[in-house]
Amino acid sequence: MKMKSKKALEVGVGKIKNCMGLLLRRYHLRKGVIKLKLHESKISPKYYVRSYLELEKILTKDNEENVLKIFLDKIKPKDIIYDIGANIGLYTLPAALKLRGTGRVVAFEPVPMWFNRLKDNLSLNSIQNVDVYNVGLYIRTEKKVMYIKNIQGSGMGSIVTNYRNEVPEEILEKIEVQLVKGDDFISENKIPLPNIIKIDVEGAELDVIRGLKNTIAHSDCRFILCEVHPKYMTESPTKVNIILEKMGYRVEKIEERGPEYFISASRY
Repeated sequence: MKMKSKKALEVGVGKIKNCMGLLLRRYHLRKGVIKLKLHESKISPKYYVRSYLELEKILTKDNEENVLKIFLDKIKPKDIIYDIGANIGLYTLPAALKLRGTGRVVAFEPVPMWFNRLKDNLSLNSIQNVDVYNVGLYIRTEKKVMYIKNIQGSGMGSIVTNYRNEVPEEILEKIEVQLVKGDDFISENKIPLPNIIKIDVEGAELDVIRGLKNTIAHSDCRFILCEVHPKYMTESPTKVNIILEKMGYRVEKIEERGPEYFISASRY
């Protein structure tokens, strides 16, 4: 009887926690704003939220808590940080707050909807040390179709054909985005060279890296965080490691998430 009572109590507690969690999510969604809680208590950026999916992504840190911690731990005062594929700012905002005004974040986001959401979130936090560009970095300058999931809060999209083939047609939306060759755009706009780069481009990793070859090879850049998406790529994902290693980086796989994985590339 005691075993049954204990099990019943555990089930009851679990139901209460689930109910409280649901009520808390409804509260945040009605309020329209959620605070991201990080391992560094002084860094707690706020985000506008418009759907349960978006709320869940922020509460769970998009299941990237460990990766985000590694990224933030690499930041030093006065760093210049590139966020390539910034979306609504899951990495941009914490990085800017970690710098505490001593350096800058340069965020690149080609999708107008996410670009505008990113700017709104920066304003919400009164962050001023971020430069935002409504372009995607690429191997060449051109306009290209991007395929995005038209589910509010999904935050997922890609320019690669394999991504389009993976997403059901009924939730697929096509938009035209502006892509630029990374090295040329940085030079023409006199953007400071980075010390840290984060790349999340859903299968276009190699084209981004090749377009940024001179920037990445520069001695100022000491750390790169890249999410690799093998099922969307048209070339072997190991080429990402090979290119970075040839530039003098030590490449390590730091976390897997289903078929995707994160690598870190450190120079010293």
